[in-house]
Amino acid sequence: MEDNLKKSGLKRGFSLHDAAMFGIGGAIGSGILFAVAGGTTYAGPAIIISWIIAAIMIVIVTIPYAEFSAMAPRGGISARISYYSYGSYGGFMSGWSLFLWAVLIPPIEAVAVSEYASYYIKGLYSSVTGFLTPEGIALSIALTILFVFINLFGIRKFGIVNNVLTWFKILVVVAIIVIVPLFVFRPSNFTTPSFIPSNASGILIAIPATGILFSFGGYRQVADMAGEIKNPKRNLPRAIGITLAVQSIFYILMTIIVVGSVNWTGLKTAPGSWSVVGSLGSPIVTIIHSNIAYLHGYAVPVLSGLIILALIFAIFSPMGTFGVYLTGSSRIIFGFSREGAIPSFFGSTTKKGTPLYAIILVAVIGDLFLIPFPSWYTLTDFVVVAAVVNFAIVAASLPVIRKLYPEIERPFKVPFATAWSFVAFIASSILIYFATYPDTLYALGATLAGSVVFIYQAYKKHFQELSIKNSLWIPVYIIVMIIISYLGSSSTGGINLIKYPYDIVSVIIVGIVFWFVSQASAPRSVKGDMESLIKNAPEDV
Repeated sequence: MEDNLKKSGLKRGFSLHDAAMFGIGGAIGSGILFAVAGGTTYAGPAIIISWIIAAIMIVIVTIPYAEFSAMAPRGGISARISYYSYGSYGGFMSGWSLFLWAVLIPPIEAVAVSEYASYYIKGLYSSVTGFLTPEGIALSIALTILFVFINLFGIRKFGIVNNVLTWFKILVVVAIIVIVPLFVFRPSNFTTPSFIPSNASGILIAIPATGILFSFGGYRQVADMAGEIKNPKRNLPRAIGITLAVQSIFYILMTIIVVGSVNWTGLKTAPGSWSVVGSLGSPIVTIIHSNIAYLHGYAVPVLSGLIILALIFAIFSPMGTFGVYLTGSSRIIFGFSREGAIPSFFGSTTKKGTPLYAIILVAVIGDLFLIPFPSWYTLTDFVVVAAVVNFAIVAASLPVIRKLYPEIERPFKVPFATAWSFVAFIASSILIYFATYPDTLYALGATLAGSVVFIYQAYKKHFQELSIKNSLWIPVYIIVMIIISYLGSSSTGGINLIKYPYDIVSVIIVGIVFWFVSQASAPRSVKGDMESLIKNAPEDV
Protein backbone atom coordinates (compact mmCIF):
# COMPACT_ATOMS: atom_id res chain seq x y z
CA MET A 1 0.00 0.00 0.00
CA GLU A 2 2.87 2.36 0.78
CA ASP A 3 3.93 2.33 -2.88
CA ASN A 4 0.54 3.71 -3.84
CA LEU A 5 0.87 6.65 -1.47
CA LYS A 6 2.71 9.87 -2.09
CA LYS A 7 3.82 12.78 0.02
CA SER A 8 1.66 15.48 -1.52
CA GLY A 9 -1.47 14.76 -3.42
CA LEU A 10 -4.75 16.38 -2.37
CA LYS A 11 -6.49 17.13 -5.66
CA ARG A 12 -8.57 20.20 -6.46
CA GLY A 13 -11.75 18.46 -7.57
CA PHE A 14 -14.39 20.59 -5.78
CA SER A 15 -16.26 23.36 -7.62
CA LEU A 16 -18.02 26.18 -5.74
CA HIS A 17 -21.25 24.18 -5.98
CA ASP A 18 -19.54 21.06 -4.61
CA ALA A 19 -17.93 23.02 -1.76
CA ALA A 20 -21.19 24.72 -0.78
CA MET A 21 -23.05 21.40 -0.94
CA PHE A 22 -20.29 19.84 1.16
CA GLY A 23 -20.80 22.48 3.86
CA ILE A 24 -24.60 22.31 3.71
CA GLY A 25 -24.43 18.51 3.76
CA GLY A 26 -22.37 18.73 6.92
CA ALA A 27 -24.77 21.26 8.45
CA ILE A 28 -28.00 19.36 7.77
CA GLY A 29 -27.40 16.27 9.84
CA SER A 30 -28.30 14.94 13.24
CA GLY A 31 -28.57 18.48 14.63
CA ILE A 32 -31.74 19.14 12.66
CA LEU A 33 -33.19 15.93 14.12
CA PHE A 34 -32.30 16.57 17.75
CA ALA A 35 -31.12 20.14 18.44
CA VAL A 36 -34.21 21.88 17.02
CA ALA A 37 -36.16 20.39 19.94
CA GLY A 38 -33.47 19.54 22.51
CA GLY A 39 -32.85 23.16 23.45
CA THR A 40 -36.47 23.64 24.57
CA THR A 41 -35.51 21.86 27.79
CA TYR A 42 -33.54 24.96 28.80
CA ALA A 43 -35.12 27.76 26.77
CA GLY A 44 -38.70 26.68 26.07
CA PRO A 45 -40.16 28.47 23.03
CA ALA A 46 -37.34 31.03 23.33
CA ILE A 47 -35.15 28.39 21.73
CA ILE A 48 -35.75 30.46 18.60
CA ILE A 49 -33.73 33.25 20.22
CA SER A 50 -31.02 30.70 21.04
CA TRP A 51 -30.72 29.80 17.36
CA ILE A 52 -30.59 33.45 16.29
CA ILE A 53 -27.90 34.26 18.89
CA ALA A 54 -25.98 31.13 17.87
CA ALA A 55 -26.12 32.17 14.20
CA ILE A 56 -24.74 35.62 15.07
CA MET A 57 -22.01 34.20 17.31
CA ILE A 58 -20.97 31.57 14.79
CA VAL A 59 -20.57 34.26 12.13
CA ILE A 60 -18.38 36.24 14.55
CA VAL A 61 -16.09 33.29 15.31
CA THR A 62 -16.19 31.91 11.76
CA ILE A 63 -15.10 34.90 9.68
CA PRO A 64 -11.38 34.52 10.56
CA TYR A 65 -11.49 31.03 9.00
CA ALA A 66 -12.70 32.57 5.74
CA GLU A 67 -9.71 34.93 5.66
CA PHE A 68 -7.17 32.23 6.55
CA SER A 69 -8.62 29.63 4.17
CA ALA A 70 -8.64 32.07 1.26
CA MET A 71 -5.08 33.33 1.87
CA ALA A 72 -3.64 29.85 2.53
CA PRO A 73 -5.91 27.33 0.79
CA ARG A 74 -4.31 24.17 2.10
CA GLY A 75 -5.78 20.97 3.53
CA GLY A 76 -6.68 21.19 7.23
CA ILE A 77 -5.74 24.89 7.40
CA SER A 78 -7.88 25.49 10.52
CA ALA A 79 -5.62 23.03 12.34
CA ARG A 80 -2.47 24.61 10.93
CA ILE A 81 -2.90 28.37 11.10
CA SER A 82 -1.90 28.78 14.77
CA TYR A 83 1.52 27.26 14.04
CA TYR A 84 2.22 30.48 12.15
CA SER A 85 0.90 32.77 14.89
CA TYR A 86 2.07 31.13 18.13
CA GLY A 87 4.63 28.54 17.09
CA SER A 88 4.77 24.80 17.69
CA TYR A 89 3.06 24.52 21.08
CA GLY A 90 0.30 27.04 20.35
CA GLY A 91 -0.33 25.47 16.99
CA PHE A 92 -0.41 22.02 18.50
CA MET A 93 -2.93 22.99 21.22
CA SER A 94 -5.18 24.64 18.66
CA GLY A 95 -4.90 21.66 16.34
CA TRP A 96 -5.37 19.15 19.17
CA SER A 97 -8.68 20.74 20.18
CA LEU A 98 -9.78 20.48 16.56
CA PHE A 99 -8.50 16.90 16.43
CA LEU A 100 -10.86 16.00 19.30
CA TRP A 101 -13.72 17.57 17.37
CA ALA A 102 -12.70 15.81 14.17
CA VAL A 103 -12.56 12.25 15.42
CA LEU A 104 -15.85 12.42 17.33
CA ILE A 105 -18.16 13.85 14.67
CA PRO A 106 -18.46 10.62 12.63
CA PRO A 107 -19.54 8.53 15.66
CA ILE A 108 -22.06 11.25 16.61
CA GLU A 109 -23.70 10.94 13.21
CA ALA A 110 -23.49 7.15 13.40
CA VAL A 111 -25.36 7.23 16.72
CA ALA A 112 -28.09 9.32 15.08
CA VAL A 113 -28.43 6.90 12.14
CA SER A 114 -28.71 3.89 14.42
CA GLU A 115 -31.20 5.58 16.75
CA TYR A 116 -33.59 6.51 13.95
CA ALA A 117 -33.06 3.19 12.18
CA SER A 118 -34.25 1.52 15.38
CA TYR A 119 -37.77 2.73 14.46
CA TYR A 120 -37.66 0.00 11.80
CA ILE A 121 -35.03 -2.35 13.20
CA LYS A 122 -35.72 -2.99 16.86
CA GLY A 123 -32.79 -3.50 19.16
CA LEU A 124 -30.35 -0.96 17.72
CA TYR A 125 -31.01 1.66 20.39
CA SER A 126 -32.30 1.57 23.97
CA SER A 127 -34.69 4.41 24.86
CA VAL A 128 -34.30 3.44 28.52
CA THR A 129 -30.53 3.96 28.73
CA GLY A 130 -30.28 6.46 25.87
CA PHE A 131 -27.40 4.43 24.40
CA LEU A 132 -26.80 2.27 21.36
CA THR A 133 -26.99 -1.46 21.85
CA PRO A 134 -24.13 -3.73 20.70
CA GLU A 135 -26.07 -4.22 17.47
CA GLY A 136 -26.35 -0.45 17.02
CA ILE A 137 -22.63 -0.05 17.57
CA ALA A 138 -21.95 -2.75 14.98
CA LEU A 139 -24.15 -0.90 12.45
CA SER A 140 -22.25 2.32 13.14
CA ILE A 141 -18.92 0.61 12.57
CA ALA A 142 -20.23 -0.83 9.31
CA LEU A 143 -21.18 2.71 8.20
CA THR A 144 -17.67 3.88 8.98
CA ILE A 145 -16.17 1.15 6.80
CA LEU A 146 -18.60 2.01 3.98
CA PHE A 147 -17.53 5.65 3.90
CA VAL A 148 -13.85 4.75 4.11
CA PHE A 149 -14.32 2.84 0.85
CA ILE A 150 -16.28 5.73 -0.72
CA ASN A 151 -13.37 8.03 0.12
CA LEU A 152 -10.94 5.66 -1.59
CA PHE A 153 -12.52 6.59 -4.93
CA GLY A 154 -11.26 10.15 -4.51
CA ILE A 155 -12.85 13.50 -3.74
CA ARG A 156 -14.60 13.83 -7.11
CA LYS A 157 -16.58 10.63 -6.57
CA PHE A 158 -17.40 11.56 -3.00
CA GLY A 159 -18.58 14.97 -4.22
CA ILE A 160 -21.12 13.25 -6.48
CA VAL A 161 -22.44 11.04 -3.66
CA ASN A 162 -22.62 13.99 -1.28
CA ASN A 163 -24.43 16.23 -3.78
CA VAL A 164 -27.20 13.64 -4.21
CA LEU A 165 -27.62 13.16 -0.46
CA THR A 166 -27.54 16.89 0.24
CA TRP A 167 -30.18 17.75 -2.37
CA PHE A 168 -32.39 15.03 -0.89
CA LYS A 169 -31.95 16.52 2.58
CA ILE A 170 -32.69 20.05 1.38
CA LEU A 171 -35.90 18.93 -0.37
CA VAL A 172 -37.16 17.09 2.73
CA VAL A 173 -36.43 20.02 5.04
CA VAL A 174 -38.23 22.40 2.66
CA ALA A 175 -41.19 19.98 2.49
CA ILE A 176 -41.50 19.89 6.30
CA ILE A 177 -41.17 23.67 6.59
CA VAL A 178 -43.85 24.28 3.93
CA ILE A 179 -46.35 21.44 4.55
CA VAL A 180 -46.57 21.08 8.35
CA PRO A 181 -47.81 24.62 9.14
CA LEU A 182 -50.53 24.26 6.48
CA PHE A 183 -52.24 21.74 8.76
CA VAL A 184 -50.75 22.23 12.23
CA PHE A 185 -49.57 25.45 13.85
CA ARG A 186 -50.36 26.73 17.34
CA PRO A 187 -49.22 30.32 18.01
CA SER A 188 -50.17 29.84 21.67
CA ASN A 189 -47.19 27.48 22.08
CA PHE A 190 -44.86 30.46 21.81
CA THR A 191 -46.26 31.89 25.05
CA THR A 192 -46.69 28.61 26.96
CA PRO A 193 -46.04 29.22 29.83
CA SER A 194 -44.22 32.35 28.59
CA PHE A 195 -41.90 33.12 25.73
CA ILE A 196 -38.88 33.94 27.91
CA PRO A 197 -38.10 31.19 30.48
CA SER A 198 -37.94 32.03 34.19
CA ASN A 199 -34.20 31.37 34.04
CA ALA A 200 -33.18 33.53 31.10
CA SER A 201 -29.67 32.05 31.11
CA GLY A 202 -31.28 28.92 29.66
CA ILE A 203 -31.36 30.71 26.31
CA LEU A 204 -27.54 30.80 26.32
CA ILE A 205 -27.06 27.39 27.94
CA ALA A 206 -29.06 25.77 25.14
CA ILE A 207 -26.58 26.98 22.52
CA PRO A 208 -23.55 24.82 23.42
CA ALA A 209 -25.25 22.27 25.70
CA THR A 210 -27.99 20.84 23.45
CA GLY A 211 -26.40 20.58 20.04
CA ILE A 212 -27.25 24.02 18.62
CA LEU A 213 -23.63 25.13 18.32
CA PHE A 214 -22.66 21.66 17.15
CA SER A 215 -25.18 21.99 14.32
CA PHE A 216 -23.33 24.96 12.86
CA GLY A 217 -20.19 22.94 12.14
CA GLY A 218 -20.68 22.56 8.40
CA TYR A 219 -18.62 25.62 7.51
CA ARG A 220 -15.58 24.09 9.24
CA GLN A 221 -15.61 21.25 6.76
CA VAL A 222 -15.47 23.73 3.88
CA ALA A 223 -12.42 25.42 5.43
CA ASP A 224 -10.67 22.10 6.01
CA MET A 225 -11.23 21.07 2.39
CA ALA A 226 -9.35 24.17 1.23
CA GLY A 227 -6.72 22.06 -0.50
CA GLU A 228 -9.30 20.41 -2.76
CA ILE A 229 -11.44 23.34 -3.90
CA LYS A 230 -10.99 24.84 -7.35
CA ASN A 231 -10.07 28.52 -7.41
CA PRO A 232 -10.09 28.57 -3.59
CA LYS A 233 -9.28 32.26 -3.20
CA ARG A 234 -12.61 33.09 -4.80
CA ASN A 235 -14.72 30.05 -3.98
CA LEU A 236 -13.78 29.40 -0.33
CA PRO A 237 -15.24 32.57 1.24
CA ARG A 238 -18.31 32.20 -0.95
CA ALA A 239 -18.84 28.56 0.02
CA ILE A 240 -18.49 29.37 3.72
CA GLY A 241 -20.94 32.26 3.38
CA ILE A 242 -23.49 30.14 1.50
CA THR A 243 -23.21 27.37 4.10
CA LEU A 244 -23.74 29.75 7.03
CA ALA A 245 -26.70 31.46 5.36
CA VAL A 246 -28.52 28.26 4.33
CA GLN A 247 -28.03 26.43 7.62
CA SER A 248 -29.09 29.47 9.68
CA ILE A 249 -32.32 29.87 7.70
CA PHE A 250 -33.15 26.15 7.77
CA TYR A 251 -32.49 25.66 11.48
CA ILE A 252 -34.40 28.74 12.60
CA LEU A 253 -37.41 27.85 10.41
CA MET A 254 -37.36 24.20 11.55
CA THR A 255 -37.30 25.34 15.18
CA ILE A 256 -40.33 27.57 14.59
CA ILE A 257 -42.13 24.59 13.02
CA VAL A 258 -41.27 22.29 15.94
CA VAL A 259 -42.38 24.77 18.62
CA GLY A 260 -45.55 25.69 16.75
CA SER A 261 -46.53 22.06 16.05
CA VAL A 262 -46.41 20.65 19.57
CA ASN A 263 -49.73 19.05 20.57
CA TRP A 264 -49.64 18.73 24.35
CA THR A 265 -52.65 16.41 24.43
CA GLY A 266 -51.15 14.19 21.75
CA LEU A 267 -47.90 13.99 23.70
CA LYS A 268 -49.88 13.17 26.86
CA THR A 269 -48.21 15.91 28.88
CA ALA A 270 -49.20 19.21 30.45
CA PRO A 271 -48.95 22.40 28.38
CA GLY A 272 -45.56 24.04 28.81
CA SER A 273 -43.71 20.78 29.62
CA TRP A 274 -40.88 21.67 27.29
CA SER A 275 -38.50 19.27 29.03
CA VAL A 276 -40.64 16.45 27.62
CA VAL A 277 -40.31 17.88 24.12
CA GLY A 278 -36.55 18.26 24.59
CA SER A 279 -36.14 14.64 25.61
CA LEU A 280 -38.03 13.04 22.71
CA GLY A 281 -36.02 10.33 20.99
CA SER A 282 -37.23 11.31 17.49
CA PRO A 283 -38.74 14.76 18.03
CA ILE A 284 -39.76 15.76 14.50
CA VAL A 285 -41.51 12.46 13.75
CA THR A 286 -43.09 12.22 17.21
CA ILE A 287 -44.41 15.80 17.15
CA ILE A 288 -45.97 15.39 13.70
CA HIS A 289 -47.46 12.02 14.68
CA SER A 290 -48.96 13.45 17.87
CA ASN A 291 -51.23 15.65 15.75
CA ILE A 292 -52.65 13.06 13.35
CA ALA A 293 -55.35 11.71 15.69
CA TYR A 294 -56.79 15.23 15.97
CA LEU A 295 -56.98 15.92 12.23
CA HIS A 296 -59.32 14.78 9.48
CA GLY A 297 -59.64 14.72 5.71
CA TYR A 298 -56.60 14.72 3.46
CA ALA A 299 -54.45 16.19 6.24
CA VAL A 300 -54.09 12.68 7.69
CA PRO A 301 -52.57 10.93 4.62
CA VAL A 302 -50.45 13.98 3.80
CA LEU A 303 -48.89 14.16 7.26
CA SER A 304 -48.63 10.35 7.44
CA GLY A 305 -46.66 10.41 4.20
CA LEU A 306 -44.53 13.22 5.58
CA ILE A 307 -43.73 11.09 8.63
CA ILE A 308 -42.46 8.29 6.39
CA LEU A 309 -40.39 10.80 4.43
CA ALA A 310 -39.07 12.28 7.70
CA LEU A 311 -38.03 8.84 8.93
CA ILE A 312 -36.16 8.17 5.69
CA PHE A 313 -34.59 11.60 6.04
CA ALA A 314 -33.68 10.81 9.66
CA ILE A 315 -31.59 7.88 8.50
CA PHE A 316 -30.03 9.34 5.36
CA SER A 317 -29.43 12.85 6.73
CA PRO A 318 -26.93 11.83 9.43
CA MET A 319 -25.50 9.24 7.04
CA GLY A 320 -24.65 11.96 4.53
CA THR A 321 -23.23 14.19 7.25
CA PHE A 322 -21.26 11.20 8.54
CA GLY A 323 -19.52 10.96 5.19
CA VAL A 324 -18.86 14.71 5.06
CA TYR A 325 -17.25 14.78 8.49
CA LEU A 326 -15.25 11.61 7.94
CA THR A 327 -13.84 13.25 4.81
CA GLY A 328 -13.29 16.70 6.34
CA SER A 329 -11.87 15.31 9.58
CA SER A 330 -9.26 13.31 7.72
CA ARG A 331 -8.06 16.57 6.14
CA ILE A 332 -7.51 18.00 9.63
CA ILE A 333 -5.34 14.99 10.42
CA PHE A 334 -3.58 15.53 7.08
CA GLY A 335 -2.80 19.14 7.98
CA PHE A 336 -1.76 18.16 11.50
CA SER A 337 0.72 15.69 10.04
CA ARG A 338 2.12 18.24 7.60
CA GLU A 339 3.00 20.49 10.55
CA GLY A 340 4.87 17.64 12.26
CA ALA A 341 2.41 17.25 15.13
CA ILE A 342 1.79 13.57 14.39
CA PRO A 343 3.72 11.01 12.33
CA SER A 344 4.33 12.08 8.74
CA PHE A 345 2.70 9.06 7.08
CA PHE A 346 -0.72 10.49 8.06
CA GLY A 347 0.06 13.19 5.49
CA SER A 348 0.45 10.67 2.67
CA THR A 349 -2.22 10.29 0.01
CA THR A 350 -3.22 7.71 -2.57
CA LYS A 351 -2.90 8.36 -6.31
CA LYS A 352 -6.50 9.58 -6.25
CA GLY A 353 -5.56 12.22 -3.66
CA THR A 354 -7.11 10.48 -0.66
CA PRO A 355 -5.31 10.74 2.72
CA LEU A 356 -5.93 7.07 3.45
CA TYR A 357 -4.10 6.70 6.76
CA ALA A 358 -5.74 9.88 8.09
CA ILE A 359 -9.20 8.53 7.19
CA ILE A 360 -8.46 5.21 8.88
CA LEU A 361 -7.23 7.02 12.02
CA VAL A 362 -10.44 9.09 12.26
CA ALA A 363 -12.60 6.01 11.68
CA VAL A 364 -10.80 3.83 14.24
CA ILE A 365 -10.64 6.41 17.04
CA GLY A 366 -14.23 7.46 16.43
CA ASP A 367 -15.45 3.88 16.62
CA LEU A 368 -13.51 3.36 19.85
CA PHE A 369 -15.39 6.31 21.39
CA LEU A 370 -18.69 4.65 20.45
CA ILE A 371 -18.11 1.90 22.98
CA PRO A 372 -17.94 3.99 26.21
CA PHE A 373 -20.02 6.96 24.93
CA PRO A 374 -22.77 5.71 22.56
CA SER A 375 -24.94 8.79 23.22
CA TRP A 376 -25.66 11.75 20.91
CA TYR A 377 -25.91 14.43 23.60
CA THR A 378 -22.89 13.23 25.56
CA LEU A 379 -20.67 13.28 22.49
CA THR A 380 -21.94 16.63 21.17
CA ASP A 381 -21.41 18.38 24.52
CA PHE A 382 -17.84 17.11 24.58
CA VAL A 383 -16.86 18.07 21.04
CA VAL A 384 -18.42 21.53 21.16
CA VAL A 385 -16.20 22.65 24.05
CA ALA A 386 -13.08 21.26 22.37
CA ALA A 387 -13.97 23.00 19.11
CA VAL A 388 -14.56 26.37 20.78
CA VAL A 389 -11.02 26.30 22.19
CA ASN A 390 -9.91 26.27 18.57
CA PHE A 391 -12.30 29.17 17.87
CA ALA A 392 -10.63 31.20 20.62
CA ILE A 393 -7.04 30.52 19.50
CA VAL A 394 -7.84 31.19 15.84
CA ALA A 395 -9.61 34.43 16.82
CA ALA A 396 -6.53 35.54 18.77
CA SER A 397 -4.36 34.62 15.78
CA LEU A 398 -6.09 37.02 13.37
CA PRO A 399 -4.26 40.27 14.27
CA VAL A 400 -1.05 38.31 14.90
CA ILE A 401 -1.03 36.84 11.38
CA ARG A 402 -1.84 40.28 9.98
CA LYS A 403 1.27 41.71 11.66
CA LEU A 404 3.63 38.82 10.91
CA TYR A 405 2.61 38.36 7.26
CA PRO A 406 1.43 41.76 6.01
CA GLU A 407 2.53 41.14 2.41
CA ILE A 408 0.52 37.96 1.79
CA GLU A 409 -2.42 38.45 -0.55
CA ARG A 410 -5.76 38.27 1.24
CA PRO A 411 -8.61 37.73 -1.26
CA PHE A 412 -11.00 38.11 1.66
CA LYS A 413 -10.19 40.41 4.58
CA VAL A 414 -12.00 40.53 7.90
CA PRO A 415 -13.07 44.14 8.49
CA PHE A 416 -11.65 45.81 11.60
CA ALA A 417 -9.56 42.71 12.28
CA THR A 418 -8.34 43.64 15.77
CA ALA A 419 -11.80 44.52 17.03
CA TRP A 420 -13.26 41.43 15.36
CA SER A 421 -10.64 39.23 17.02
CA PHE A 422 -11.40 40.79 20.41
CA VAL A 423 -15.15 40.18 20.14
CA ALA A 424 -14.71 36.66 18.71
CA PHE A 425 -12.40 35.67 21.58
CA ILE A 426 -14.89 36.88 24.21
CA ALA A 427 -17.75 35.14 22.38
CA SER A 428 -15.74 31.90 22.41
CA SER A 429 -15.19 32.23 26.16
CA ILE A 430 -18.92 32.68 26.74
CA LEU A 431 -19.71 29.62 24.63
CA ILE A 432 -17.25 27.50 26.60
CA TYR A 433 -18.74 28.58 29.92
CA PHE A 434 -22.34 27.89 28.93
CA ALA A 435 -21.52 24.35 27.84
CA THR A 436 -22.03 23.65 31.58
CA TYR A 437 -19.89 21.92 34.17
CA PRO A 438 -18.70 19.09 34.31
CA ASP A 439 -18.73 18.83 30.49
CA THR A 440 -16.32 21.75 30.45
CA LEU A 441 -14.02 19.85 32.80
CA TYR A 442 -13.97 16.72 30.65
CA ALA A 443 -13.50 18.48 27.30
CA LEU A 444 -11.03 21.12 28.48
CA GLY A 445 -9.17 18.46 30.45
CA ALA A 446 -8.91 16.34 27.30
CA THR A 447 -7.60 19.39 25.45
CA LEU A 448 -4.94 19.96 28.11
CA ALA A 449 -4.02 16.27 27.93
CA GLY A 450 -2.83 16.93 24.40
CA SER A 451 0.26 18.50 25.98
CA VAL A 452 1.47 14.98 26.76
CA VAL A 453 1.43 14.13 23.05
CA PHE A 454 3.19 17.40 22.31
CA ILE A 455 5.94 16.64 24.82
CA TYR A 456 6.54 13.30 23.12
CA GLN A 457 6.76 14.92 19.69
CA ALA A 458 9.00 17.67 21.12
CA TYR A 459 11.29 15.00 22.58
CA LYS A 460 11.69 13.45 19.12
CA LYS A 461 12.68 16.89 17.81
CA HIS A 462 15.13 17.44 20.71
CA PHE A 463 12.91 20.18 22.21
CA GLN A 464 13.83 22.76 19.59
CA GLU A 465 11.71 25.73 18.47
CA LEU A 466 8.79 25.03 20.81
CA SER A 467 7.78 28.70 21.30
CA ILE A 468 6.53 27.93 24.81
CA LYS A 469 6.71 31.55 25.97
CA ASN A 470 4.51 32.65 23.07
CA SER A 471 1.79 30.11 23.77
CA LEU A 472 1.89 29.47 27.52
CA TRP A 473 -1.22 31.63 27.83
CA ILE A 474 -3.27 28.89 26.13
CA PRO A 475 -3.07 26.19 28.86
CA VAL A 476 -3.42 28.88 31.54
CA TYR A 477 -6.55 30.18 29.81
CA ILE A 478 -7.98 26.65 29.65
CA ILE A 479 -7.30 26.07 33.36
CA VAL A 480 -8.92 29.39 34.32
CA MET A 481 -12.01 28.50 32.23
CA ILE A 482 -12.28 25.17 34.08
CA ILE A 483 -12.09 26.98 37.42
CA ILE A 484 -14.65 29.64 36.56
CA SER A 485 -16.97 26.95 35.16
CA TYR A 486 -16.72 25.08 38.47
CA LEU A 487 -17.29 28.22 40.57
CA GLY A 488 -20.11 29.50 38.34
CA SER A 489 -23.86 29.54 38.84
CA SER A 490 -25.84 26.40 39.56
CA SER A 491 -27.76 26.80 36.28
CA THR A 492 -24.52 26.05 34.41
CA GLY A 493 -23.57 23.17 36.72
CA GLY A 494 -21.25 25.13 39.00
CA ILE A 495 -21.22 25.38 42.80
CA ASN A 496 -22.95 28.79 42.61
CA LEU A 497 -20.10 30.72 44.24
CA ILE A 498 -20.35 33.19 41.34
CA LYS A 499 -24.08 33.70 40.91
CA TYR A 500 -25.97 34.65 37.77
CA PRO A 501 -25.54 37.21 36.16
CA TYR A 502 -22.18 37.95 37.75
CA ASP A 503 -20.86 34.72 36.30
CA ILE A 504 -21.37 36.10 32.78
CA VAL A 505 -19.59 39.32 33.75
CA SER A 506 -16.72 37.25 35.16
CA VAL A 507 -16.38 35.24 31.96
CA ILE A 508 -16.34 38.42 29.87
CA ILE A 509 -13.60 39.85 32.10
CA VAL A 510 -11.58 36.63 31.73
CA GLY A 511 -12.02 36.85 27.96
CA ILE A 512 -10.86 40.48 27.88
CA VAL A 513 -7.80 39.78 30.06
CA PHE A 514 -6.66 36.74 28.09
CA TRP A 515 -7.20 38.41 24.73
CA PHE A 516 -4.75 41.13 25.74
CA VAL A 517 -2.40 38.47 27.13
CA SER A 518 -2.61 36.55 23.83
CA GLN A 519 -1.64 39.65 21.87
CA ALA A 520 1.18 40.56 24.26
CA SER A 521 2.51 36.99 24.05
CA ALA A 522 2.56 36.92 20.27
CA PRO A 523 5.98 36.55 18.60
CA ARG A 524 7.60 39.57 16.98
CA SER A 525 9.05 37.54 14.11
CA VAL A 526 7.61 34.83 11.87
CA LYS A 527 7.29 31.32 13.28
CA GLY A 528 7.04 29.44 10.00
CA ASP A 529 7.36 29.77 6.26
CA MET A 530 3.78 30.54 5.32
CA GLU A 531 4.89 32.04 2.00
CA SER A 532 6.21 28.65 0.93
CA LEU A 533 3.07 26.93 2.16
CA ILE A 534 1.00 29.19 -0.07
CA LYS A 535 3.36 29.18 -3.03
CA ASN A 536 3.85 25.41 -3.31
CA ALA A 537 2.01 23.66 -6.12
CA PRO A 538 -1.32 25.38 -6.76
CA GLU A 539 -2.90 22.09 -7.82
CA ASP A 540 -1.07 19.78 -5.42
CA VAL A 541 -1.00 20.62 -1.74
